[in-house]
Amino acid sequence: DFGVFIGLDGGIDGLVHASDVAWDVDGEDALRQFQKGEEVEAVVLAIEAGRERISLGIKQLQTDPLTAFIAEHPKGSIVTGKITEVEQRVAKLDLAEGVEGFLRASDIARERVEDARTELNVGDEVQARIVTIDRKNRTLGVSIKAKEMYDEDQAM
Repeated sequence: DFGVFIGLDGGIDGLVHASDVAWDVDGEDALRQFQKGEEVEAVVLAIEAGRERISLGIKQLQTDPLTAFIAEHPKGSIVTGKITEVEQRVAKLDLAEGVEGFLRASDIARERVEDARTELNVGDEVQARIVTIDRKNRTLGVSIKAKEMYDEDQAM
């Protein structure tokens, strides 16, 4: 279950690796959406003639939701998100379709917050400032504390 094999013209098979199926669905879940014999569109990512391999991608035919979000909301932007998960040290926010933000407990308030679960609940809507963008790991770090400090600076 490492990908989807696609029969190409001329009796050649290409492989869409699981990581190249969808931007917002991982591994096996992404692979389950395909049925044997189904026609799909894909783009050629690489050709290794010596190894007789053709790497294909499906998600590359669509806009990357994270890249589109960052283009509209660069580092320093104020964003609104809904809390989807809260653990002691971090909360996850849904910022847009396929885009998650991570809010560390230390970024919730100026006062020390030991446990994010004492301040936030799943379903809460919060405004925060984007403080980090990690394209490699596809994560955004957000901070309510940085947003409040920014708001105070703007008021002066």
